[in-house]
Amino acid sequence: MITNNLNSVKHGGKMMSRNLIVTAAGLSTRFEGLKPKWMLTHPLGNWMIVEALKDMDFSKVDKVYLAFLEEHIEKYKCKAAIKKCVREIGIEDKTTIVSLPSRTLNQPHTVYKTIKHANIKGQVIIKEVDNYFTYDIEDGNFMCYYDLNDTTAINPSNKSYITIGEDGYISSLVEKQVISSTFGCGSYSFESADEFCSVYEKLQKDNLYLSDIIKDMINNGNKFKPIKTNNYIDWGTKEDWFKYVREYKTLFVDIDGTLVKSSGKYTPPFWGETEGIKENIELLNQLYNTGKVYVILTTARPSSVKDVTIEQLKREGVKYHDVIFDLYHANRTIINDYGTSNPYPTCDAINIVRNSNELERFIK
Repeated sequence: MITNNLNSVKHGGKMMSRNLIVTAAGLSTRFEGLKPKWMLTHPLGNWMIVEALKDMDFSKVDKVYLAFLEEHIEKYKCKAAIKKCVREIGIEDKTTIVSLPSRTLNQPHTVYKTIKHANIKGQVIIKEVDNYFTYDIEDGNFMCYYDLNDTTAINPSNKSYITIGEDGYISSLVEKQVISSTFGCGSYSFESADEFCSVYEKLQKDNLYLSDIIKDMINNGNKFKPIKTNNYIDWGTKEDWFKYVREYKTLFVDIDGTLVKSSGKYTPPFWGETEGIKENIELLNQLYNTGKVYVILTTARPSSVKDVTIEQLKREGVKYHDVIFDLYHANRTIINDYGTSNPYPTCDAINIVRNSNELERFIK
């Protein structure tokens, strides 16, 4: 295992490492009927755990501990898959997979069990798997937060909220009660793993939150720095996850009569000669620009007129990812599967009047 000593910090006169614990040992009770949430497939094709971690600055941590339930690893035979995820993120040189033999009571219990199981010393940074955000990792005690004013895509009733004192540190925090616009968003740091364990042992109970640990430490004179995060996305419940997934689409869009005025092979106007349907092109380009819509153009034009077609699309400013030529000049049907992790409906069909500018009415 490679250790980056640049991230080690002094604690009690000793150099202590900076450790990241990723908590994926929950029962995913808010994802009833599905696999453990960290195994759910993101629209980009990666598991949730990969998307949650992929943009963290791992150069600022020495060691990474991924904590899972042994029963999940055995049930879904996913140990090799977890290792593949680690390779995809690029952290195999510093990662330990921790397989917990029994269920934990809550997230603090998962952290405690992981620390004891792996004999972790030094700073402990905790990251949840059911959200995405970026931030600058620092030394010492801190709690990451986001502002309600910066998002409309969360359920405010299931967060912990903080107030920030005049000294710039967290002055109070409350679970599931809105006392400010700033809420904890899923990453916490404790300067000392040993101190975390001591506080956990004092407070341990079934319904315990990491905010309870932090609150106790603040009441006993510890300082916790609030760290603002960026680009926060919440996947904390099944509803949150599917709402987010539905933001992604793959569109199969016909060219003639939909994006450009209809044309043909035998009589004018010929393929490549007609003007674009401005309103439909503008809508399609807006969707393309979101980064969440994959655009595949379809046409019965033969691939022998590919160059003419590509030039026409370029001239009219159409944005797309791919073009499928040589289709039948006939009915087109999309067939797609659905299931618990990809609920019905998983495909739609839109018919618009040829050469009309009505695409927005159907898409919106």
